[in-house]
Amino acid sequence: MMWSCWYVHTYCFRKINSAMNRRIVYIIIVAASVAAALSCLLPRSASGYEPKGKRDPFVPLLGQEKRNRPAGLEGVAAVEDVLLEGIAIGPLGKNIAILNGQMVKEADQFGLLRVKKISKKTVELSIDGKDHTLSLQDEEGIKIGK
Repeated sequence: MMWSCWYVHTYCFRKINSAMNRRIVYIIIVAASVAAALSCLLPRSASGYEPKGKRDPFVPLLGQEKRNRPAGLEGVAAVEDVLLEGIAIGPLGKNIAILNGQMVKEADQFGLLRVKKISKKTVELSIDGKDHTLSLQDEEGIKIGK
């Protein structure tokens, strides 16, 4: 820090003609030095964000019904128990969907539920032999399967 002050004083002040401009530069240098010194005194945390007790930013505020859905996919007995949260389109047709917080791919089976096809906006699945289609959420809210 001292070297930078010496540099500013030696080389920059030669170009500054008025005393007022010199005072402004000195004030800026002093303020930067004080800020650097104070930042060393502040405690540092491992990360800048503490998620405990805060809202999940990936859960929409509007358009989502409050339901008691099973945590995973093993206990699913009806299409109303399945929530399509997202779809990731991968290379070579390897698409992945997130159902009830669990990542699934085509041909996965969980109890009575079997994932048949994952497309850009829909997931086709069968529950106990009955076919259903889930669509991603639109602006109006979540669409439940047909």
